[in-house]
Amino acid sequence: MHFHLVFVIAACSWFASASTFTNPLRKHGADPSMVYIVSEGYYYLLNTASRGYIEMVRAKNLEGLKTGETKKVWSDTTASRCCDLWAPEIHELDGTWYMYYTASAAGASEHYPHVLKGGASPWDEYTYLGQLSPSWGIDGSTIHFPKHGRYFIWSCLRSSELTHSPENHQAICIAPLLSPNKLGKGSVISAPTHAWERHGFPVNEGPHAMYHANKTYITFSASFCGTQYYSLGLLTWTGEEPTDPRSWIKTGPVLSSADGNLGTGHNGFFRSPDGTEIWNVFHAENEFPQGNCGGARYTMAERVSFEDDSGRPIFQQAMGLSKEQKAPSGEGKPSGLARHHEPPQN
Repeated sequence: MHFHLVFVIAACSWFASASTFTNPLRKHGADPSMVYIVSEGYYYLLNTASRGYIEMVRAKNLEGLKTGETKKVWSDTTASRCCDLWAPEIHELDGTWYMYYTASAAGASEHYPHVLKGGASPWDEYTYLGQLSPSWGIDGSTIHFPKHGRYFIWSCLRSSELTHSPENHQAICIAPLLSPNKLGKGSVISAPTHAWERHGFPVNEGPHAMYHANKTYITFSASFCGTQYYSLGLLTWTGEEPTDPRSWIKTGPVLSSADGNLGTGHNGFFRSPDGTEIWNVFHAENEFPQGNCGGARYTMAERVSFEDDSGRPIFQQAMGLSKEQKAPSGEGKPSGLARHHEPPQN
């Protein structure tokens, strides 16, 4: 299957009114994932919800997501995948949108990654396509490498030589994505080996790819979500075999609790309307000093900056809620040629 980068030209006929915004974007918004579609002029945001279905919200600007148009996009009565619909993400492959998410049976501890097939717009209807792994796994996402193609990344439960322990831990796995619902052989590329990854329980989860200046990164969430030490780590790809853990350099934490926002983690990335900025969307909470894995988590967005010499990403620490921030570049202006959210094919 050929996966490609989409370039689109907006019609230059729409204008959004907001040029600033405040966090949180959604009060009950854990595990956020967002894309901006230039040709449509919409942000599309998904979260983990506790309602038994997956809901999507869209708006012309970030501030508008607080009261944006919402749509119930998926629920399932099939017993093996009816419940715990976690961490939905949408990815465009060959001009069609696919939704990767986690599901389980009612009351079950076993969770698995699944995929839905949509249409030409994220707002189109979705149909069930399949389960990607027979083993426990959550937080599925996709990543592209210029010379290696498309891969699937997720949080798996594996023992790993990286931890020098026979015990299973939540780790980051990667496998070739042979088709939207079929994986090749997988391997562990990151395991919770550092102290900052082991608060509460040793955890690596929520992987998400970012591309900048011909470099490929994966962010992931570390430590147990029920602690205030839940934070983001960073994997930098060296350019070698993607399934080899030696091809990834780990640093972190790169984003952690700050200014009253606790447990900053499970993030995604999206581009500004004009394509010039990369933004980080993540969750945090401020009700439970010990941390929270439930509905208290809210959605935040902040711009990512980069070092001038190395190009390494710099993650702004979470600002206090209701502090006014400048909106992503291009909001409120007609867009010309802009890159889609997909990675460069260099």
